[in-house]
Amino acid sequence: MIFAALAAIIACNAPAVHDGDTLRCGSERVRLFGVDAPEVRRGNTPAEPLAYEARDELIGLTRGRVGCRFIDRDRYGRFVGRCWSDASPDINAALIRSGLATEYRRYSKGAYAAAEAEARNAGRGAWKRP
Repeated sequence: MIFAALAAIIACNAPAVHDGDTLRCGSERVRLFGVDAPEVRRGNTPAEPLAYEARDELIGLTRGRVGCRFIDRDRYGRFVGRCWSDASPDINAALIRSGLATEYRRYSKGAYAAAEAEARNAGRGAWKRP
């Protein structure tokens, strides 16, 4: 349920999470700006490695109240934004820092380069060392 929709910010309690970079805040589908998470299974297409771990990480980061600041709409009409929650002041960076998602540089232009470098250097998620 949305309890605030002020200008370019939406907020909700415990949004539904679709995958590691998409959630639903009330009636609005939100794509996390600058985040590229592995795809979950769709039809006959199998899930990519770490897809469900990324989804579960996003579920954990979106417990409680969540807010997202509008940046754009994507080609699917989704609200693209930077999000925060009771669990994290920057959900987008936290996902990348976990190593379960990478920076989507095509759009972010390096906004999360430090978070991705931190995950890589620490060997987290996709950067895990054998």
